[in-house]
Amino acid sequence: MVKKGTKKPRKHARTDRFPLIEKALRKRTKEKLIEMIMMIAKDQAVVARELESRMDVEKPADLLVADVSSAIDRATDFDDNMINYNFDVDWQAYKDVQNGLSQLVELGHLEDAKSLALKLMKDGSYQVECSDEGLMTDDLSACLRPVIHAVKAAGGDEATRWVNNMQIADRVGFICDKELAELRDES
Repeated sequence: MVKKGTKKPRKHARTDRFPLIEKALRKRTKEKLIEMIMMIAKDQAVVARELESRMDVEKPADLLVADVSSAIDRATDFDDNMINYNFDVDWQAYKDVQNGLSQLVELGHLEDAKSLALKLMKDGSYQVECSDEGLMTDDLSACLRPVIHAVKAAGGDEATRWVNNMQIADRVGFICDKELAELRDES
């Protein structure tokens, strides 16, 4: 006669994968590790951005412009089916935009920063307009302030034209409205 239920169920071993990965990595040469990391970074943009950030990679202006433009796209992206809801926002992308615009200003690439700020105002204010509560408004404003301050410092007729374009691009009418009005009045 066979007894039912007397055999204990087999427990699955819970092995931590990281010691195994570390052991395999330690067997690789420095060159092979670099090659592997580069392959992963090329396939995974998040990894590439993380490496650039952790290693303080200084980017040339054209790459920085492309990265800020991409970050604006990521930051302001949302599902059109979620209009009037609190949709997911890529808050890290907003930080990337703010850092990138600040770097462009610091490097003296104000025209690039102004152009990207205009793109951010168009796309970001549309995102605010389509959201339920506009939770990204403060982040959007924080991204734009370094450019506004730099334009204010530069002054001139170009400042007035840029402010007008920014105010036209603002679909909700209140993104950095005080800062832009002050800049317009001073120019």
